[in-house]
Amino acid sequence: MSNTMHQITQTLLFCPDDAGGIYKGVHQLHDIFAASTGVKAGDITDKDIYLPSGKAVSTIKAAHCLLEFERTAVFLRGVYQAIIQLKKDYPDTRLHVLYAGCGPYATLLTPLTSVFGIDEIAFHLLDINEDSIAAAQKLYAYLKLDGYVEEWLLADATTYYVPEGEVMHLMISETMLNALRKEPQVAIMLNLVPQLPDKGLFIPQEITVSAQLLSPRLETDRYLTPDTEPERINLGNIYTIGRYNCAKHKPVTIKIPEEIGRFRQLSLLTTITTFGNEKLGTYTTSLTMPLRLFDADDCIGKQVKLTYQISDKPGFEYEWVEDAVNIS
Repeated sequence: MSNTMHQITQTLLFCPDDAGGIYKGVHQLHDIFAASTGVKAGDITDKDIYLPSGKAVSTIKAAHCLLEFERTAVFLRGVYQAIIQLKKDYPDTRLHVLYAGCGPYATLLTPLTSVFGIDEIAFHLLDINEDSIAAAQKLYAYLKLDGYVEEWLLADATTYYVPEGEVMHLMISETMLNALRKEPQVAIMLNLVPQLPDKGLFIPQEITVSAQLLSPRLETDRYLTPDTEPERINLGNIYTIGRYNCAKHKPVTIKIPEEIGRFRQLSLLTTITTFGNEKLGTYTTSLTMPLRLFDADDCIGKQVKLTYQISDKPGFEYEWVEDAVNIS
């Protein structure tokens, strides 16, 4: 089992151009994880948990995330590279990693047990869903990886505080949808990032949301030439949050141009930098699919104000007449 996971992990980490190998690898991981936990990515029969800061997805939904193979590979490479950086910044130190929203598989850490030893990394696995924690405990017991886990935390990552005297060198949270809607990624980052030490790191390193005018026809045509980026009218970044710029959103006002041609659909586009050069761009994953706001024909030349709201349904609101409209 350990040799199989090691081989899969090597492909995910060091063969970014081998899409077929990565696809096969994540499905192999899923089969291993599902067999040992009893949690399988299939029909969703369990329920999400709704919090004041957004939705925490169900255990089965969290299992599904593993199978988005490019998303899993890019995040895993980001975590790996962050650990390599931290080993340089904290030599001869067992690195402590807090995984907020670990789900049933602790997907972004478990494969790395085939690369780093117990003496190198310690896991603090946190989830608000007790079914996910229970599944992850089964997995680690089955794979004989218990020695990596410093503690299991059934807690809300938006309010969790690292105990005094403890240091988390790396924090991970992948609790988001496109344009940062519905799930509590922003609230989690606002709570956890300030608790990092000076050289501590957070995955993802940075998330950027921009407002752009799209042509639906050109967006559809991109499937014929997938390596090209469709022409768009970029109206600017409206929010960037990350390790080094972690702050609440300040309202941003953009203007719809007087001439928009065929670029009639105002949408929010998301780019995720997991670490360094590891990025997820538009369409590469469900997390980066464009989020349509409205057709711009009726608001040519008007000002549009966008504000990110943290609530039980987090997301951007826009107003270009008098009334705000929530788009989560």
